[in-house]
Parts: sequence; structure tokens; C-alpha cells
Amino acid sequence: MSDGPYRSLPMSRRWKKAAKSAYFQTFSMSEIAHNLQDAVERDCRAELSAAFVGRISAAIMGPSDPDLFGDLPTAALNVLHRHCSSPMEAGLIRNAIDALEDGYRGAEAINRAAEGCINDRLLAGYRQVEEHMHREASDHRARAVRSRLETAHNEIDTSAIARRLLRAPDALPRASAIIYSGLDDGVPL
Repeated sequence: MSDGPYRSLPMSRRWKKAAKSAYFQTFSMSEIAHNLQDAVERDCRAELSAAFVGRISAAIMGPSDPDLFGDLPTAALNVLHRHCSSPMEAGLIRNAIDALEDGYRGAEAINRAAEGCINDRLLAGYRQVEEHMHREASDHRARAVRSRLETAHNEIDTSAIARRLLRAPDALPRASAIIYSGLDDGVPL
């Protein structure tokens, strides 16, 4: 017997920790959300370099007169898309193109693209955890884990993660982990 189906999950240590917190009912939604936020932020930092994010920002900002060259940012992003080295880079560019097509410009388009990329990674992680739970645990338990992950998703501040990813000057620092040090710090009754 294993310690839980999350132990054999073929994902990073942080995603296993998030899956474990969703698997056990003793973890609160805020603890699950914190673990998910940590996992997705580490994934973004690992796959999206500062130089790549800078090139996308420069392409979106484009010329100073957007009416004169309205399609220039999209064309520059399409060129960058051909040279992506990871699925997350390609996802960020697709989200940036979608934001431009939806009428967003400048910093707002960049923020929307980063938030969309973060949400895409979170949803992909949820699906992978749920699929693994279907193989290793009961279908009922897999659906319960997916439900807890989706509920915790509402507590994740994707815009704060996006600002940190984009290295915005107004970005708030990451929240520290909750550490329980005594019996009185345990699960709320």
C-alpha cells in the first residue's frame, strides 16, 4: 500500500504537494491555493525567461502610434511563436495574440496574456492530477480532488502572479508558507 496516489504522480515536487493537499480533507482551501500558487509560479519561472518575457513585452508595446501600425504587434508575436522552446512560451504568445485581438493594448494586453498563461498551466495541472487519480484511486476520489482544486482556484490571485512574472514594479512579494508549530496551530475545529 502506498502513502497515497499523489506520491507516484509524474509531476514536480510542488505539484505533488498541491495534489496531496487536495487529496486530504484536512487541508483548507487557502492551503491548497497556496500550494497551487507556488507550483504554477515555479513552473512559470522555470519555463519563461526574463529575456523572453521582455521580447514579448517589446513586441506588444510596438510603435508609439498604434493606429498607424495596428497589426505590427501581432506580426511580431507570430515571428516569436516560431522560435518558442517550450509549450508555456507558445501559450504566452497565443494568449498575447488573443488579448490584442480582444482589443487590449499595451500593459493591459501583457497582463492579460500572463494571466491567461497562468490559468492555462493551472488547468493543465488539474487535469493531469485528476487523470492520475482516476488511475490510482477511485473515480469518486478523483472527482473530489478535482473539485477541491477548482474550488481553491478561486482563491488564487493570478494577477499578482502575473505581475511577479512580468517583474512589474508594483508586484507584491510571494506569500510565505503557513507553518504550524504546535497543537493549537492545527486544523480548525
